[in-house]
Amino acid sequence: MLDMERKKTGRPSKGPRHATMVKTPIPLHEAVVQRARALGMTLTDYYLWLASEDTGVPTDVQEGLPLGMTA
Repeated sequence: MLDMERKKTGRPSKGPRHATMVKTPIPLHEAVVQRARALGMTLTDYYLWLASEDTGVPTDVQEGLPLGMTA
C-alpha cells in the first residue's frame, strides 16, 4: 500500500480559536446574514469584526481571494 499525501481542502487555519455559539432572534439573524453578504464577509468574520470594533481588541480576519485567483 502506498502512502498518499492527503490534499488539504478549505481555508488555511486562522490559528487557535474558541468556538462560540450565538443564538439570535430570526429577524436579527436574517439582517446580519444580509449585511455580511453585502460586505462580502462570512457570518463568522462579520461577527468578529463587530466584536473587534466594539471592544477595540484586534482580530486577524482573513481576507478572501480576488475573483481571478479562486479555483
